[in-house]
Amino acid sequence: MFSNTVLRSKWAFALSAALVTLIVALTYWPVAHAGFIYDDVLDFQKMAWLRHGNDWQQLLLRRFNDWLYYFRPLGVALFTLEVRAFDVKPGAMHLVSLLIHLISTLLVGVLAVLLSREVSNPDKPLWIFVVPMLIYGLHPILVEPVVWIGCQFELAVTFFMLLGWIVNIGIKRPIIRAIGVAICFFLAACSKESAIAFPFILVVFDWFTRSAPQDEHKLAQIRALLVRNWMTYAAILIAGSVYLALRHLALGALIPSNGSQPLPMWASLQQTSFLYLRYLRMFFWPTIGMGPMHPVSAKQFLSFDASHALQDIGAASIFVFGAWSFLRRRPAGGLILCVTFALFPVLHIIGATFDASLYHERYAMAALAMACVWLPVTLTEIPSLHGLMRRILLLTGPIILGAWLIMAVTTVRIAVPLWSNEVKLWQWALQENPNYVGAEDLLISAYVDQGAYAPAWKLIDDMVQRGARCVNCMLNAAILSVKEGQPQRASFFLQKIKDFPELYASPSSYRTYLTTIGQAELLAGSPEKAESAARSAMALDHLDPAPQLVLAVALALQGRTAEGTQVENNAVSLLTPQEQAMQQKKFEELLKSRPTSR
Repeated sequence: MFSNTVLRSKWAFALSAALVTLIVALTYWPVAHAGFIYDDVLDFQKMAWLRHGNDWQQLLLRRFNDWLYYFRPLGVALFTLEVRAFDVKPGAMHLVSLLIHLISTLLVGVLAVLLSREVSNPDKPLWIFVVPMLIYGLHPILVEPVVWIGCQFELAVTFFMLLGWIVNIGIKRPIIRAIGVAICFFLAACSKESAIAFPFILVVFDWFTRSAPQDEHKLAQIRALLVRNWMTYAAILIAGSVYLALRHLALGALIPSNGSQPLPMWASLQQTSFLYLRYLRMFFWPTIGMGPMHPVSAKQFLSFDASHALQDIGAASIFVFGAWSFLRRRPAGGLILCVTFALFPVLHIIGATFDASLYHERYAMAALAMACVWLPVTLTEIPSLHGLMRRILLLTGPIILGAWLIMAVTTVRIAVPLWSNEVKLWQWALQENPNYVGAEDLLISAYVDQGAYAPAWKLIDDMVQRGARCVNCMLNAAILSVKEGQPQRASFFLQKIKDFPELYASPSSYRTYLTTIGQAELLAGSPEKAESAARSAMALDHLDPAPQLVLAVALALQGRTAEGTQVENNAVSLLTPQEQAMQQKKFEELLKSRPTSR
């Protein structure tokens, strides 16, 4: 039987968990009405990868969204399940993201309590549970991964890593612990590559919770750590080896090359220092420089001056202090090393750069979780917090936390609508980065998709006058010309990019290019040329309905009605349920005015 004190404690923790979860859920509830943005539009609306037949199975291994470098089968499987369960409606998919975030928020609080119990405070005071949950659940840098459905990769990897660390501390039986940790690590790795940080962070936790007494020699402590936890480490090694074998089988290499030229080592170290400090700054001042894009020219890292020197010294000093504190089992060292290891995959130390933005808020998700988990035990172990300083903190702490929570909730409420609408999102990006071609490109696409042709043409004309090189921008200009019934103008924009190598390097861009040629030829009265272009586009991806719709019309215009109807029916099956009836009606009207089948 539990004593009344124990029961009251359990009820206090349960009610606190429910209250914090409710606050976070209400803060983010507007996501239920958010739409598809960025890659979501392609992945869930324009393509039929996940909602048609069994073709999603091959995407578990490779080529999802034309990616060449990522192996994320669990994330693709999750997307497939959601698309089919919710009939391609964004609201329900957003709620799945929110649910994962709420569960991860709870796991952050649980892990903070377990760590505190093992390291310094077996009484588990309630604030050690509540404060990490509040900070993590409401921190503004998590708006991006919570509101953008495509970031469920990030949500899933963080969830499984948190669960694995909890299993590692909470389960005492070695065999069960080893199996549980290995499963969590494998699932995290199959969600996103950043799971590489998992075993390093786990060792840091073990150093504080499962190592030998501090009075022993450091080598003896390390030996004791390995002896006590070898089974878990062996299980992680096996799980990691299986994952790497599957990844190599799927991609043909562990880290496929994208042909980019790496920076010299000294410049790369400067870039790493810059990123390290930038991510740390996000934790303290998240509202500075928030946005969907952060383009940073690599040229700035090829020079060396006083500011770069201070930046490098600052980053190195933080890491060295963390390592020194870690060896002495001071929680500040655990905090710094866990945050650093969580950031390691995105500091560009290894691997190529695959994104025009050098950093993103979503990449700091696991690192923020570690900062929140280690914060209570770090605060309680600071010597100066005893006596007067401790009383001062007890008085001012709630005020500081309350002010921060007001700021956080306000920022989240402002940012969520911006991440909920394509046009608003890229207008924000362009406002933060004027004349940045990447932001202009995506804003033009958003304008075209939403039928806002006038502002789209304004951006396109400005880019043409500046001579900006942008394949997708010119493709959008050609698509817009087709929508307005101007085949000659469409051909003008298509001619501008036909010799650009980047057009042919991107399968999706080249497929769109061929499809748009077919649409322009239809307008120009050349169904035979339209048929040729459409068939070439279809050969690149049989699940893209756009070229099939062009082919169906081209066949119908040539009098091949039966053949065209068959192609049309297949294309319509690849559309979202909301689009199918409209397209069928449009094609039937075309057939009424065309010759009969021959």
